Amino acid sequence: MSIAQHELKEMNQLLESGVNISEIAMKYPSYDYWEIYGSVKDFSLRGKKRIITNRLNTLRNSATKAERSDSIDEIDTSITEIYNLTKSNGKKLVDISKVLNR
Repeated sequence: MSIAQHELKEMNQLLESGVNISEIAMKYPSYDYWEIYGSVKDFSLRGKKRIITNRLNTLRNSATKAERSDSIDEIDTSITEIYNLTKSNGKKLVDISKVLNR
């Protein structure tokens, strides 16, 4: 089952506000945890690190060029997501600092 776009948007907003995926899964019982995990923007740097580590280990053991290419693409995507998340968090910290220093 595919997650409705409006619910996916709500889930991503919850993630941005600090709610974890398991809490979101409890709020939306019609969806499986892994379905939600695979659909939302993953705001967990620990999760991204784990994904990259697993892909690097897969890359180390991959036999074909196609397998290596797939792993490299996944690593590249994860690194881009980490960059965008860090950039977004930096902007949030600047905004918080401005509010606190008023």
